[in-house]
Amino acid sequence: MMWFLLSLLGAVILYVEAVRKGMPIKRWVFAGLMCGPGAWYLFNVHHRRAWLRSQVTKYCVWRA
Repeated sequence: MMWFLLSLLGAVILYVEAVRKGMPIKRWVFAGLMCGPGAWYLFNVHHRRAWLRSQVTKYCVWRA
């Protein structure tokens, strides 16, 4: 029962964040229902990588 409530809470939070950040809503609500609050980390990683891909590539990026 507790996991079900956490999953619903995760889905609601991811819905709000997906709307706010312009990410696909259905995908992240479903991930929130399946993974619960653990999907929050996946959402942040996906958003960060999408943001990095959208940046201009004229700058030099040094990677170790």
